[in-house]
Amino acid sequence: MSSPKAARLQKVFPVDLEKFLPEKVLKNYGKWVDRKFHGNGIIEHISETGDRVFTVKIAMPPNARISADTLDKLADIADNLGIGAMRVTMAGNLEILTDSLNKALKIKEEVEKMGFPVGGWGRSMWGINSCTAFLTCTTAVVDSPSITKALGDALAPYFKEESLPAKLRIFVSGCPAMCAGGTAIDIAIVGQWGAPPKIREEVIGMCLPPPRALAKVTESQIFLVQVCPTGAHTLRREGDKVKLVLLGEKCINCARCKENCDAFDYDPENVGVAILVGGKMSNTGGGARLARVLIPWLPAKPPRYEEIIAVVKHVIEVWRQHAKPGERLADFIDRVGWSKFLELVGLKEVHDYYQRVPEFARTFLTFRGRGDVYKRLRDAL
Repeated sequence: MSSPKAARLQKVFPVDLEKFLPEKVLKNYGKWVDRKFHGNGIIEHISETGDRVFTVKIAMPPNARISADTLDKLADIADNLGIGAMRVTMAGNLEILTDSLNKALKIKEEVEKMGFPVGGWGRSMWGINSCTAFLTCTTAVVDSPSITKALGDALAPYFKEESLPAKLRIFVSGCPAMCAGGTAIDIAIVGQWGAPPKIREEVIGMCLPPPRALAKVTESQIFLVQVCPTGAHTLRREGDKVKLVLLGEKCINCARCKENCDAFDYDPENVGVAILVGGKMSNTGGGARLARVLIPWLPAKPPRYEEIIAVVKHVIEVWRQHAKPGERLADFIDRVGWSKFLELVGLKEVHDYYQRVPEFARTFLTFRGRGDVYKRLRDAL
């Protein structure tokens, strides 16, 4: 008899796609020929065989985390009113499948009674993704799930109604590592320290080689020098003493050093976010691209994060009022130009600053901390 460990190693990932597909979906796999929308959040899939399947899209809590009890209730709805199938989407929504429009409408009614809105298709906000932040992470700058909740409450009408020019996706990351997503998205809110960390001299020695070894090795061999992506760490040698120094003008506050050594401390007063706009992964319009920094730093003030919400809503409204039908935020910015977009969102005061920064450097160089120009940029909004 094989050991549990040996049996575990024999598993093949991922599990076969067909293994858990409902019979009606498996029967029509690759045969879907058309679709119809029945209000925002209910879509009908039509097969060449004549079969029909209806999907109801439901917004989940931040990070798509729900209790086992709530999941049981949703599973009961999927069993009683659907075909016994549901899935979590990449946008963090839940989809329940059924076989009639009448049942789909009943599913919508039941989940809305539980407090979950239905929507997120077509010209609307498709969802807000979030990392776990403080729930499981040791390097988070901000509590991204609570920011997601505040944003979701404020932007709920955009999810439930087709009132936007095109699809809108939003992502909230607790820190610049962006483990749960990336900047190829319409609007990204990224946890960002507003100033470089301070080094606790009494602790830093535990993260460096012993003094004698440190005095002999070259700077490029020191781990804490290597982990910094911008070369902001350097060694100062004064006689027999060797000291690690952080060059603030090179620091982009990515927290890579803190991830590897607890001797780096950030000031809680500098907790904030950067806001990036105009990314997408689709091949429509001008194609896929990364978002670029609109606001290098804003304070993150719980519980409602009013400043962050005000900026995001303002950007969405500018896009909604000036974009053409079907024009994603990235394509809208491409059409009007970055300078004009800055004017539309109210950044005339720093327009000249953006013009002086080379195109290739605009995202990297402005993804930094607090300074006079950033204060003016924030105040302009």
